[in-house]
Amino acid sequence: MYTIINGKEIPVKAAANFIAMLNRQKKYHIGFCGTDPEEVMDALNEDITNITAAAEKDRLVGLIGMDAEDDRAEIWGPFVDPGYDSEVAFAIWERILKDIPSTVKHFSLFPNVDNDLVKSFAERLHFKQKADQVILTISKDRWGDLPNADLNELSRAEIAVFKNLHDRVFPGTYYSGQEIIKRISHRQRVFVVHDNGRLAGYAYLEADPNYGEGSIEFIAVDEPFRSRGYGKQLLAAAVKWLFSFKSINDIQLCVSADNQGALGLYQSVGFSAEHEIALFTKKL
Repeated sequence: MYTIINGKEIPVKAAANFIAMLNRQKKYHIGFCGTDPEEVMDALNEDITNITAAAEKDRLVGLIGMDAEDDRAEIWGPFVDPGYDSEVAFAIWERILKDIPSTVKHFSLFPNVDNDLVKSFAERLHFKQKADQVILTISKDRWGDLPNADLNELSRAEIAVFKNLHDRVFPGTYYSGQEIIKRISHRQRVFVVHDNGRLAGYAYLEADPNYGEGSIEFIAVDEPFRSRGYGKQLLAAAVKWLFSFKSINDIQLCVSADNQGALGLYQSVGFSAEHEIALFTKKL
């Protein structure tokens, strides 16, 4: 019989190996998590605010993590050993809810569309299903023809305009405009494109050269400036900057499955679909 363990009772290395092992398979895959044990372990140490697991005879058989900030939390999992059923996930869920801050009211699940366990978990707990997402990737040796795009980075004078644009295009998303501003660093950048001096669009990028990965987290063009090629310019600048890191060989981005225009743009320069992900949200 398994027991529920919490926080520091859970060996971080064992948790990272458990997540990475399961996350390599589509039927257990969660879009928020990686597949490299060292990368997962870094994320557990740096980003995960709460973690609860089930263990039997010193072996993990189930796990849920929370990446919580302000009133929102991304749920890592539930991950359940193939030899156990979904009741393990519900037992862990009941326990972890007792430990999260009372300020957290909004939860997100991000399972692969083939992850039946988490989809059933979401349905039973009355999560609402949103539009499916597609995770696309491109490798350094596969990117196609892109325009020259030496774009500027976001200036201090444009911060208010940028935040307004981001929060209009992506309302209620995992990073608000203000949160992006706070995250800007030498590995996290915002590039912008202008039209007659006005900010017409932007791309927010994150580089992780330690693990050879880069991601285009957000890319958007304001409505009055669409169909002018600015999206492709931003994409070109994003790919060029991320691949300027010698160790980065792959770039990832996520887009709504029903956004055929964006999918067509990304695929036209060499991005290919790697995962289709279901998005579920719940408000307590």
